[in-house]
Amino acid sequence: MTRLALAAFVAALSVACDDTTPAPFRTGDAGPRLDAMPDATLTDLGPIGGGPSDLGPPNAPDLGPPSGEPPAFVRLTLTPRQPVYARSEPPRVTAEVFDRFGELLPSAPLQWAVAPAAAGAVMPDPSDPHAATLRLDAEGQGAVRACALPDVCGRATFFVDDVGATLQLDTPQPGEVQTSETPEIVVAGTAAGGAGVRVFVNDREVAVGQDGRFETRLPARFGFNRVDVLADDGVRRPAAREVREVVWAPSVVPAGPGVTPTPDALVLRIGQRLLDDGAALPAPDDAGALTATSVAGLVEALLAQLDLAALLGDPVVASGDPLSLEVAAARPGQPDATLLWTSTGLEVFLRLRDMSIDTRGGLTIDQTRYGLDGGVRVDAAGFVRVAIEPGPDGTPGLRIESADVAIERLAGQMADPTAQAVLDTVGSLLRGVLEGVARDLVGQVVRERLPAFIELGLGDALSSLRGIPVELVDDALVPPFRLVADLTLATPEPIARGHMDLRLDGVLTPVGAPAPPHPSPGIPLAEPNLDAQPPWPAQVDAAAALRLFTVNALLHAMWQQGALRIDAATLLPENLRGLLVGAQVDALAAPLVAAAPPGSAFPLELQLGELEIRLFAPNRDTPDVYAMSVRAGLQFELSDAEQLTMRLTITDDPDLRAVLRSSGAPTPVLSADVLAQLIEALAWPKVGEAIGDGLTLDLVPFALSADTLGAVAPAFEGARLRVVVPQAPRVGNDWIVVPAGLEFSAAPAAP
Repeated sequence: MTRLALAAFVAALSVACDDTTPAPFRTGDAGPRLDAMPDATLTDLGPIGGGPSDLGPPNAPDLGPPSGEPPAFVRLTLTPRQPVYARSEPPRVTAEVFDRFGELLPSAPLQWAVAPAAAGAVMPDPSDPHAATLRLDAEGQGAVRACALPDVCGRATFFVDDVGATLQLDTPQPGEVQTSETPEIVVAGTAAGGAGVRVFVNDREVAVGQDGRFETRLPARFGFNRVDVLADDGVRRPAAREVREVVWAPSVVPAGPGVTPTPDALVLRIGQRLLDDGAALPAPDDAGALTATSVAGLVEALLAQLDLAALLGDPVVASGDPLSLEVAAARPGQPDATLLWTSTGLEVFLRLRDMSIDTRGGLTIDQTRYGLDGGVRVDAAGFVRVAIEPGPDGTPGLRIESADVAIERLAGQMADPTAQAVLDTVGSLLRGVLEGVARDLVGQVVRERLPAFIELGLGDALSSLRGIPVELVDDALVPPFRLVADLTLATPEPIARGHMDLRLDGVLTPVGAPAPPHPSPGIPLAEPNLDAQPPWPAQVDAAAALRLFTVNALLHAMWQQGALRIDAATLLPENLRGLLVGAQVDALAAPLVAAAPPGSAFPLELQLGELEIRLFAPNRDTPDVYAMSVRAGLQFELSDAEQLTMRLTITDDPDLRAVLRSSGAPTPVLSADVLAQLIEALAWPKVGEAIGDGLTLDLVPFALSADTLGAVAPAFEGARLRVVVPQAPRVGNDWIVVPAGLEFSAAPAAP
């Protein structure tokens, strides 16, 4: 580089670097940047370098040119360079003086000054004329200047702020539950830090009073809501911040540490089509199994195999003279059942076409005995109306309201022509007895066997919903929990020609429950009360509606058993073993399942708020404390086997957010972001799996035992169903509704 080019470079540098170490203030937060302003605009700093009184003491050295080249440029550096200083942390000032060729002039005399004068003073270093300590006397903007000649000076700006903004959040508290008619969360507190302090709640600025008080209301959704409050004085970084997870719900159901009642936990809807779809009964398969798509079809299939003669008890229906008659066999023929829901229960219309009754015996007419070997063919109809009521053991009970039987046709098939003629005579004794037998058989079916079959069938189905274990016992990370869920019939609600709803109350009972880890305000309810109805799908045969409150009651019971108080030390990776000696996770509030926000790919969302994480480091008396929140989508998994099992699986990519609450040292071992990444990679799969196991529920495990079928069709060893889910589950009004179609099948008993 030529001397001319070097001179031009130094001249340009002297213009560009009048303040060579700018302070990165944010425009709009702390006023204009000092380093970006010419001296004439620094009116708040006072004049710098205008005369001896501004540049130093009266006996300051003569600033005439030294021997050789005169000074052409002065550069100042503050060490350490910070955007904001406290008065207790004075920086060191270092000056470098250059001539016009860029050569250092280490012996050039300097005159120091601070503006405004009240901002501080320069304390020269006796061992180095080009170094000093900048004493900071007042808060606010300031500048230090060093001049080698009256018109050759360097400058560095600074800002002093002893204490940044402070923030005290009165409400909400961590894990707090707020209830109100309007979906909103009250946020209130106090911010201090001078007149310039500004408060932001979830990135929205709120008004701050002269006393520093502020209050605002945030729109809320059911479940955990994140509240992020920032108090900013425009200077200190980072700004004061409080992050809370608060639950909003229209109402809360109190829950103690023991048994948790869950009213209307589950509703089973049996539609008219499932009761009777009018379809013809298909023929048995090669193995003799019958399949039906409605209850009426199953009744027809079972009645077709019914041994009617067994219903008589004593096959001798008449003895003596002139008539002795024994029923050798009785078969139902072709059953045709019609079932209808009524306002109180159920109507059953049963027609037995071509029912056969085989007979033996004799009839004496005018001292002549005629044989009655043969039989009759009968068309008969029966009607019964039953009321469905909850029984004392929590299963449905049927009460007969009315019943009737009619014989539509009776045709004889006697071997003896005289006996046949007598039978064809209206009003004859033989005909009357046989009509009575037919009426008695049909009456027993409609008055006793069918109601008992329906009652026991519903009882079998609902009894399997009792004593459902919900537990986790063998896990190295998540503490064990044991619960028993019981569902019992509370109210059957039949709608005439429509459907019947079986409403079941639930009870969650802890087994060997430890003391709850934290006090509980109760279980949040997504709707203002328990009267909200499920969003039933249209035109489905059946559906099961599980109240979202039931799921949250289950999570609450798991939480109270300490399922989310985890010693995570074993999860620490090898590369952190030297930095950390322990890690603990504790949920300060119970997890919740809520409807996913609009636009989500999932119908439900699992929410964990106020997870407190403590990291213990060597040689530190107190741990680093973090608060974490988790949001994870929930997907439905439904079996299509012999029972309807619903499992809520948790997605592998949750939204984890962590903030540092306190640290045992000036610098925490891990940043909040790094901790969130570690939790997602190491702990979340285990925790998610444990919660998913607890959210696996058998909703409609219908099965009819051989004992139940024995009352109607002893030829079958049992009936079962296959669940068909024609539509995806839906969520609404605090309910998870699973549409279902049921296919009944009856298997023949082994010979």
